[in-house]
Amino acid sequence: MGVVTSRVAVRAAQFVSTLIMARLLGPAGRGLVSALTVPQQLSVNIAEMGMRQSTAFHLGRDIFPLHRLQPTLLTMVPIASIIAMVLSIGYFEFAHIAEGDWTLRLLAVAPIPLLLCASYASGVFLGRQRIGEFRKTSWRPAFATLLLVVILVGWAGAGVKGALIATVGGGIVSSVYALYLLGSESPLRLGFDREVASRLQRRGLSYAAALVILTLNYRVMILLLARESTLAEVGLYAQAMAIAELVWEIPTVLGSLLLSRGVNARDSLVFSRKVLLLARFSFVAAVLLSVGIGLAAEFLFPLLYGARFANSADICVALLPGIVAFIVFKVLNTDMAGRGKPWASMLIMLPVLVLNVVLGWLLIDRYGAIGAAFASSVGYLVATVGYVLLYSRLTGIPLREMLLPQPGDLTMAVKALPGPAKRIAQRLGAGRER
Repeated sequence: MGVVTSRVAVRAAQFVSTLIMARLLGPAGRGLVSALTVPQQLSVNIAEMGMRQSTAFHLGRDIFPLHRLQPTLLTMVPIASIIAMVLSIGYFEFAHIAEGDWTLRLLAVAPIPLLLCASYASGVFLGRQRIGEFRKTSWRPAFATLLLVVILVGWAGAGVKGALIATVGGGIVSSVYALYLLGSESPLRLGFDREVASRLQRRGLSYAAALVILTLNYRVMILLLARESTLAEVGLYAQAMAIAELVWEIPTVLGSLLLSRGVNARDSLVFSRKVLLLARFSFVAAVLLSVGIGLAAEFLFPLLYGARFANSADICVALLPGIVAFIVFKVLNTDMAGRGKPWASMLIMLPVLVLNVVLGWLLIDRYGAIGAAFASSVGYLVATVGYVLLYSRLTGIPLREMLLPQPGDLTMAVKALPGPAKRIAQRLGAGRER
């Protein structure tokens, strides 16, 4: 299974899993699952400290050999896990999530060491240029989770507890396979090298800060709703967000075509123009897809998730303008991160995070989940405008060239197509010329 095909399979499995949970758990149950898992994901990003990117950097540049680096990485997993678990449980206490139900809380944090193990290992695969092999099998954890959701939530009626156990099961599959691949690279053993740990952390801090701020912007409304509103509102928002964010898959699919044949990274200006081409194509495709989702939302949500999720339609429509605009941010940010400038996103997203929190707090109190959607959409729009201006300044590419279609766009897109599709496009072009 190819990388893109595997990603599509993952998204399909996740979609079916959330559909089953929404149908059987209802808005409040779905909201409780999100209120328990979103803090866990954020805590993992914080505790990871950018180790995945830092590991890839040090291995890729032969700064440390794998046999010296790997024992320190494995030793850091339980340390980071404890930090992430404490942060998650601290938020549960602060927001009164599953108050008094320590079984649910412990199930929510149980996947943390598994997720960190897989993440750290993926840094090794990235540095050793085996990340494609790992990502091609990324469908396995998602399908394991789906199977357990069907059995535990669908058949056994285990409710929220079953959904959380299914998440643990997916984490086990991911981490076991990651350790298997890691063991094939170098024998697994624990150890601690102070120099390795220090240099990994120093290099990883900028990546970690950028990732945490980005993830907080993505999920801050879930955190605010869980604290300030009801679990039913959290569930309605989470389900609307799951549909709206499908639009973000467009750059992944198009990027595999337009950037897979990318130029040498040293030719940064030419590569940036390919990135801008991807941004323009992705934006147009996203607008078309979002119009379809917006028109169908009123019928789509009750049909898929049941009448209890009918209000998610308006929430989804409110999210779409910001979601579509933010595609441009996501595409441009891949270029800046690839240039070793993850701090660029922080310059924009840190003040936008403050804006999101303030707007979210004000609007959630008065309008609930729909207020959270409007606040989030405004934040995404502001972030995109700010990042486009920053990208233009950092690359020296004029705004006009960034935003408007260029004469060579179609030619460049055709060249990026795989063989059969390229030949068809060239024949169509020749037919028009006649």
